[in-house]
Parts: sequence; structure tokens; C-alpha cells
Amino acid sequence: MTTRLTLTFRHVIRCGVIESLARDFGTRLERQEAGISRCDFTFLRLADTTMKPGQFAVRIHLSLPTAQIHADSVLRNGEGHAEIIGALREAYGNASRQLDDRLKERCARFSL
Repeated sequence: MTTRLTLTFRHVIRCGVIESLARDFGTRLERQEAGISRCDFTFLRLADTTMKPGQFAVRIHLSLPTAQIHADSVLRNGEGHAEIIGALREAYGNASRQLDDRLKERCARFSL
């Protein structure tokens, strides 16, 4: 199955390096879970109320036949990342962990 990949940039300048890395991460996620029908990446600059430079976040939404996975890069304290590539890697790691957890749950159900 071919995954539909969407890249959205909100208040972030579109960049070929970011697009290429996102497509690579989308391909990796598809290899990890073949049932993904849609993969949406949203790149955004967080509202800057503290005047800190570069508060970036990335959100990844995956659509599967039996689940929806939402992953983001926002830190626990609500802050973003100083670099958008770091935010992309964090969101990808979060999505990958959720897919791994989903696979472990399915395996545990069938092993009982």
C-alpha cells in the first residue's frame, strides 16, 4: 500500500532539506508499519510570548486501519525546540515508539 504523505508549513519557511528528511522519515514509518494509509507532517513555529528565539514544533499524524497515531515534538514544559530538524527527529522518535508499542500490544494479545 502506498502511503499518502502531506507536508504543511505554518509560519516556517519551506526548505528542501526539511522536506527530504520528512519524506525519509515517512518512508521509515511506512516500513515499520505497512498499514499506514496517510502520514501528515506539520511544521510550525510556536507562539513566542517569551521572546525566545526559534521555538519550533513538528506534529505527525498517522492513519492506520484500526488506529490513529498523533506524535509531536513539544517538550513536557510546553516549549518547542531551538532547531526545526531537532523537532522533526523528536516527533519521528515519538511516532516510531508509538508504532512499536502498538506492535508489542498486538503480539502480547496473540501470545496469550
